[in-house]
Amino acid sequence: MIGFLEIRRRKLQFALVGVIVTLISYLVLMINGLGIGLNEQAGRALRNFDADAIAYSDRAGLSVIRSELSAETVARITAESGAREAAPLGYMAVNYRREDGKVKSAAVLGYDPGTIGEPPVKAGRALTADDRTGLLADRLFLKASGLKVGDTVRLSVRLEEREFTILGELNEGSFFFQPAVYILRGTWQEMKYGGMNAAAPAASIVLLKGDGLPGKRGEGWEAVSKSTAFANIEGVAGQQSTVQALQVFGYLIGGLVIGVFFYVLTLQKTPQIGVLKAVGATSGFIFRQLLIQALLVALGGIVIAVPLAWLTNRALQQAPDAVPIAFTTQTFAVTGGLLLVMAVVGVLFSGRQVAKVDPIIALGQQQ
Repeated sequence: MIGFLEIRRRKLQFALVGVIVTLISYLVLMINGLGIGLNEQAGRALRNFDADAIAYSDRAGLSVIRSELSAETVARITAESGAREAAPLGYMAVNYRREDGKVKSAAVLGYDPGTIGEPPVKAGRALTADDRTGLLADRLFLKASGLKVGDTVRLSVRLEEREFTILGELNEGSFFFQPAVYILRGTWQEMKYGGMNAAAPAASIVLLKGDGLPGKRGEGWEAVSKSTAFANIEGVAGQQSTVQALQVFGYLIGGLVIGVFFYVLTLQKTPQIGVLKAVGATSGFIFRQLLIQALLVALGGIVIAVPLAWLTNRALQQAPDAVPIAFTTQTFAVTGGLLLVMAVVGVLFSGRQVAKVDPIIALGQQQ
């Protein structure tokens, strides 16, 4: 094929544009991985809730931070929502001190054992109703704190500080960009509101399981799907729009680089294209050679960029405060496919130039 022969003859030119495409592919992959990682850090724990809908206070604007539900409202949600199962859940942000002395934050979720609010334990054991000083910690919390199952940790909120024993390890992820830990709801209420008085809110939200629950509302509450709840986490909307803008710019730059390279290459080869047309080659045949070259350059860049991005992520994850980057097979496949599409779009501009070449004029320019 003529396209392959030209790549062999112009190794340096194609190698240089291949390096640029590799770097662009690497950049786009890292941006996509960062988007996924930030999403997981924002609310993977919420996505993992064993629920079909989440009920908030109707005065909270779908904010877990501002949502507070009285015991009466929780009972009303359970009775009026039509859910097969319901479980109140409390939220608060706390501080803890790492082994190196640094103060970090964690998201505390208070739940009742035996309900759908109870997370699955991967190591250690689940909490019982008697474990008022027990705690279930996500693996991200254990990694960041340097602690393990069986260790103790002091959690503080406002002027309240308590010591907890880590009884189990979870793989539920983060909540509000903080590693999640679970305690009993009664303990959560005592820490956040200073006692079990009747006026203290009983929960922040209520997890609901059943059919047709999103969109239901009643006196003092409203229920939404988990996807809607995730989209309303503070900071998520702005974060997603920023990452998406960076992704679009990355794809556009990739297509532009390939398009400009092959357009300039086509201009330089106008006399040779004229010769090919004079001996019977069609514009379609010549354009296919350019298309093959563009796809090979883009594919080569992607093939190199994928392992580079994966290795970079592995290296970054070794740090205690790891950059929130995550990859899936779908990420690599979709990113690679879109970059190939942008390569094709970029080289389309050269197709018009190929069609415009007049063999007689091109041959005359070689005289």
